[in-house]
Amino acid sequence: MKVFLILFVALLAGVGSAECPDNPPIEAELNNAYEKLKFAKFPEDAQLVVNQLWGLWIKAPDERAQQLLKSGMLRMRQGDLVKAEADLTRLIDYCPNYAEGYNQRAFARYLALDFENALPDLIRALELRPRHLGALSGKGLTHKAMGKERKAEIEFRKALALNPFMPERNMIPNLGVDL
Repeated sequence: MKVFLILFVALLAGVGSAECPDNPPIEAELNNAYEKLKFAKFPEDAQLVVNQLWGLWIKAPDERAQQLLKSGMLRMRQGDLVKAEADLTRLIDYCPNYAEGYNQRAFARYLALDFENALPDLIRALELRPRHLGALSGKGLTHKAMGKERKAEIEFRKALALNPFMPERNMIPNLGVDL
């Protein structure tokens, strides 16, 4: 009976403390997409590749993480930024090495005009995925919203180096004059 009780308690302890698995192995697909983006000749071609990148970035490590991401993104679209942030915080707590959790929470915070708290999430997303175009652009937009024009320009130029057709390119001062 004592062995049964120990096993039962161990089983209950494991139910609530499941660990997030490793991120999906998408590096080869990312590299391929960035290579195609580098040689895109038209904005439409670049957008197709960017859509492919988003498809890769939003691949969560497992179904639980995928559902939290999906819920957070849906709540953002519905305008419920408080619940979106809560879902995305749960995702980050569960999968602290999954960049898109941070990127999406930063977006929710940006939409809520909480720029000071969006920025650390963008920094962490970029630590995990340095070429994440959404996080680079988001970091630029966040700096811009905070009145930090030079820092915004730096982030926009990093994104532009990866995607010559990025939508925020018009926010880079003197673009074309200094190239």
